[in-house]
Amino acid sequence: MGQSKEAFMEMRESENNKFEQYDTPKKLNLFLQPVEETSVYPIESKTLLTTEKSDLSEIASQIVEAVDDGFADPLDTYIMAKKGSYVFDSIVEAMKGKAKIPEGKNYAKHGCEIREGATGVRYYFESCNDPIWNELNMQMVALKEKLSEREKWLKGFTKTTEVEEIADTDTGEIIQDKRTIHAPVKMGGQSLILTLK
Repeated sequence: MGQSKEAFMEMRESENNKFEQYDTPKKLNLFLQPVEETSVYPIESKTLLTTEKSDLSEIASQIVEAVDDGFADPLDTYIMAKKGSYVFDSIVEAMKGKAKIPEGKNYAKHGCEIREGATGVRYYFESCNDPIWNELNMQMVALKEKLSEREKWLKGFTKTTEVEEIADTDTGEIIQDKRTIHAPVKMGGQSLILTLK
């Protein structure tokens, strides 16, 4: 990372030396600087536009390290990252159709390779006028509805339950034998759910 990393490490060492002068450590912001300082090094020496990928990774690592070392609050850091993600995702979405490159070229700018390509490609087979596909699709839609109804019924089981046999009311024929139904297994991770207000 060249001079950028060296300069950052010198700044960090200088800040660490400052801490030795105090009985208690100064509170640092998410850029590892005392909170009363407003600069946002390492972004100040290179704008975000020209910062290389490796430097962006280093910035993220330093912020995480600040949390690990107790200089930044983990929840504040998480909220900052989510808000930053919201801002930049909104900008990216708004620039679709506005940001353009010279026609028919692969383009490089600010350390990024940029090219045009198809994204989110979807095929609509309804327009093919193929009777076999239409029939299969209708069967699949009907099966999905039946499957969804059955899954809704199964979600009602919270513990293992014995279910009685089911007989045809007209003929008395057994349609489904007595059986044991187990509760469905819930899958999923635990995560913080953040709602911006």
